[in-house]
Amino acid sequence: MATIQQALTIALDHHQAGRPAEAEILCRRILDADPDQATAWHLLGIIHAQAGLFDEAAALLGEALARAPGADLHRHRAMARQEAGDLEGAVADYREAARLAPALTDAALNAGILLERLGRHAEAREAYRTALTSDGASDSGAPRAATHLGRLLLAGGDAAEAAIVLEGAVRADSTALESWYHLADARARSGDARGAEAARRRALALAPAFFGILARAPDSGDDPAEAARRLGWARALEPQRPEPLCNLAATRLRQGRLAEADALYTAHLERVPADSAGWSARAVCRMDAGGSESAEADGRRALALDPAAEGALATLSILRSRRGDPFAAGHLHRRMRRLANGSAPSGDDDLDALIRATAEVMPFLAEASHPERRNAAARGFNPHLRVRHHDTETRDRITTFWSGAPLNAGARLALRSMVAQGHPVHLFSYGDPALLGRVPDGVRVEDAGTVVPHHVYDLCVRSAEIRYFSDIFRYAALHAFGGWWLDTDVVLLKPLSFGTGHLFCSQWHGLDAGHALVGDAIRAPRGSVHMRRLFEESMRILMNGSDRRFGAVGPLLLSRYVLTGPGRELLDRVLPPTVFNAVDWTEHSWLAEPGGRALALLSDERVAGVHLWNGMWGPGGPPAEGADAESVLGRLAALHDVDASLSALAIRFHSDKGPRLGTERLGHHYTRVYDALFAPRRFEALRILEIGLCRGRVEGWKQDDVPSLRMWERYFPNAVLVGADIEDFSAFDGGRVTTRRVDQGDADGLQRLAGEDGPFDIIIDDGSHASRHQQMTLAALFGRLRPGGVYVIEDLNWQPADVERPGDRLTLDVLRGFMENGRIDSPHIAAAECRALESAMGRVELYDSLSELVGAERMAGLAVIHHRNGNP
Repeated sequence: MATIQQALTIALDHHQAGRPAEAEILCRRILDADPDQATAWHLLGIIHAQAGLFDEAAALLGEALARAPGADLHRHRAMARQEAGDLEGAVADYREAARLAPALTDAALNAGILLERLGRHAEAREAYRTALTSDGASDSGAPRAATHLGRLLLAGGDAAEAAIVLEGAVRADSTALESWYHLADARARSGDARGAEAARRRALALAPAFFGILARAPDSGDDPAEAARRLGWARALEPQRPEPLCNLAATRLRQGRLAEADALYTAHLERVPADSAGWSARAVCRMDAGGSESAEADGRRALALDPAAEGALATLSILRSRRGDPFAAGHLHRRMRRLANGSAPSGDDDLDALIRATAEVMPFLAEASHPERRNAAARGFNPHLRVRHHDTETRDRITTFWSGAPLNAGARLALRSMVAQGHPVHLFSYGDPALLGRVPDGVRVEDAGTVVPHHVYDLCVRSAEIRYFSDIFRYAALHAFGGWWLDTDVVLLKPLSFGTGHLFCSQWHGLDAGHALVGDAIRAPRGSVHMRRLFEESMRILMNGSDRRFGAVGPLLLSRYVLTGPGRELLDRVLPPTVFNAVDWTEHSWLAEPGGRALALLSDERVAGVHLWNGMWGPGGPPAEGADAESVLGRLAALHDVDASLSALAIRFHSDKGPRLGTERLGHHYTRVYDALFAPRRFEALRILEIGLCRGRVEGWKQDDVPSLRMWERYFPNAVLVGADIEDFSAFDGGRVTTRRVDQGDADGLQRLAGEDGPFDIIIDDGSHASRHQQMTLAALFGRLRPGGVYVIEDLNWQPADVERPGDRLTLDVLRGFMENGRIDSPHIAAAECRALESAMGRVELYDSLSELVGAERMAGLAVIHHRNGNP
């Protein structure tokens, strides 16, 4: 029998001969006999790393390190950790390898590179210095370390030291193109123009392709200022070449400096008037600047020079769409596709018919490029589809799907919102559910293989993409389970209660490709024949390979099926884009902007959810964590954050509607009721009236703030707020807030308030609390509530002794009488007004005040009265 050492030698021979399986088997047998054989653990780690199993490799190498620490082992585990995405662990291993073996320049160098990726630039600089001063600094790693250090010093503004370090790099390796490139920049920034020019010339002499590096078109990862400086060098080196001028114009275009970009493109076209690409680029620039006529002329000029100019076709397609001619836009888009494919792509023969049918059924899509008016244009489309919400109703299940990387922040936010709205949420995935990572509480993770076999998933991923498979999966899942399908990047603002039956969603842009309807939100009954047909057709397209483009079995198939196919009976079950896609995929970046455009688009009362358009943001998805608090993403992230709840806002602004005032005194905690009542309408453009703007007037408190108005202003970002009080609070007018001076005992003043400032969506009476004032105000203002409006009376269980009259009937008793017999009986309301209230008032709900309940054992401090004409 061979000794363990002989077995290890044989295992190494297997590995070196390209037989990893045999090497692994032998290593595991060795470890069965002696688990402390570090060499076997080490070789197993190498084998797993070479197979791409980096997490397992790191664990195996850790076993080896536990038995025989060494620089090579740390270096190998660092590589595995780096590939597995554990950059912090990789840095620790590289540092330890450099400590154990100072001659390993690459260990310190690699630590520096990873530290730089982690944004820890000061530590990265020290790592690069360590690499330069190590025992092996004379090896080939030293010039690389010097180049990295010089570049980092330059980025930090230390051009003089950067130049010294980079000069050392080119002395060590005079052929290092990157070192000469950065040295030129460092010398230029240090004021050494002649030295900078010499460095650029040296780089150009070393590699004629260096000019191409300087003159390359900027990509999305380039820093615009750096790109502009680089292009300036290229223009100085070879003024006659056109690339630097055009690419500098593209840089300015990316920066939004449209006038400069236009001037640069114009200068180029004066020199090269036959350049179709130049005319196309200037057309884009002028289109972005709002010059549609000049952009149209440039696009036509480009096409005259080159009928296959895709940039010009794209620009003209967008211009046609903005002019409200989606059919012409679609024609140009299809021309682009034909050019790209060499012939008409499969299915294009009926795309014209689909676009015509869509334009006929959904004419409001012509307003797609006019965000300021498109929601209003879609108001008349299927108006019967409105969210109807009872707190007691059962919510439909939601099915969704995720695959691949761990859930990103946007997906976690979306899933939390679905759970928060009371829906059972089922997240399907292939493989180990634990790989999803950080699945929110309340989400049930299930095996997608029970719905669609794994081999279908593999085929889609190999031949198309994950979104292609997701389109197929949703049809099968809805047929099997019914309820809602939502993409994992749809954040719900309201519970989904549109009644029974099918529901489909539409989007603003995409009609030129036939993508009018989209599958981000679909509702279907269990066993739906329509879902079965869509699944069967999508599988047929997949299997025959006729169309593997994005959307072929999703938006395009769905649009054809409902708008021109066998599903035309479902046209009255199509939701306008406003409901889920008010912010379009072409506008996804607006979601991260503070305030402004996206927030305004979500103010429509029909908005039920916000599509984050995960795929448009890149691998990490939308930046939902750390987003600006004033952006839509920031506000959405705060919806389910306890620290940003209405109760937290009440504490922050010192309103007694919250759970406490300061650290000692209890508040009414009405916010627990308000949050449940108003959260689904938080983004709507509401008009809110609050009567009574301060606390403790009777007690003589200082009137130096409007706590609840400030709370409402933050809570409702699109609302207009009107505050009324017997005192003058006009000093707080501004923005979305207006105050009025009104005495609740003045019937004429109340009528003026109702006529001049109404109608309202929400009215809150937190005024004098005197019974007659509450009842007079109710009679004067309830008729000014919009359908679906809510009227609230606070502090029913407390009336001020100096204002209340002994013979007054308590408002609480008036409301309880209405709840019992449907009648309003008040000595302060005329008979005709009582009858009007009885016909307009719907259900009345009574809630307790926390402070009153604890302090005086008096219940029913808050009344919520719903307008009878609102949604049931």
